[in-house]
Amino acid sequence: MEGIYEQLFTNSLTLSLNLGDILKIPLIVILLANIFYSFMLVLKIKVLIDTIGTRSSGKIKKIVYLNLGISIVIGILGTFIILLG
Repeated sequence: MEGIYEQLFTNSLTLSLNLGDILKIPLIVILLANIFYSFMLVLKIKVLIDTIGTRSSGKIKKIVYLNLGISIVIGILGTFIILLG
């Protein structure tokens, strides 16, 4: 019985740092920065299209919104993969 109490009430707190856990945070920040950059590109193109009227402005808007959508999907998927890994 004494052995069980000794095992239960001993302080066995060990702190271990894993390199993989440390690198998860910068990777998530990079993915969020990429989404932010895509959003800023959308705003920049909207201002440019309003300033300069061209025939291909509709195509440019579609391409930029497609870029934003892909960046958001890949960013969210990448964040889930990083957090689960």
